[in-house]
Amino acid sequence: MGYSDEEELATNDLEMHFIEIPKFEKKNPGTNTKLEQWLWLLAGKEEKLEMARKENKEIDKAIDIINQMSMDEKEWNLYISRQRAIWDYNTGMRTAKEEGIEEGARLEKLEIAKNMLKEKVDIQTIEEITGLTKEEIEKLAENK
Repeated sequence: MGYSDEEELATNDLEMHFIEIPKFEKKNPGTNTKLEQWLWLLAGKEEKLEMARKENKEIDKAIDIINQMSMDEKEWNLYISRQRAIWDYNTGMRTAKEEGIEEGARLEKLEIAKNMLKEKVDIQTIEEITGLTKEEIEKLAENK
């Protein structure tokens, strides 16, 4: 960039490194540093890339994005359909779990109220402790 001294700073805000991929490949370093891992992604050497994927999950994400970007329209539509099915399944499972937890808590409150009614605890106290309504407690008392 017109600088005679290679170590001279052009700016404090920007640092530039020039890496020649063929020279990098010839040197054949490992995948010890993040820079080496990313360079193997750029070089596209499968055996080194697999090692980099295991050590750096960000490389794995980048490869997924590259694969998505290289899909044709039919592959992309299949991919999106599968992703939507996975999202729908996960949402359904999460919703079912939340509903199950809520129902379990409700059944537990009803069981506590039944036991309190057996011990002749007044309805107002049962309301305060369980959070059930007066009508729900009276209905339990009738079904004893």
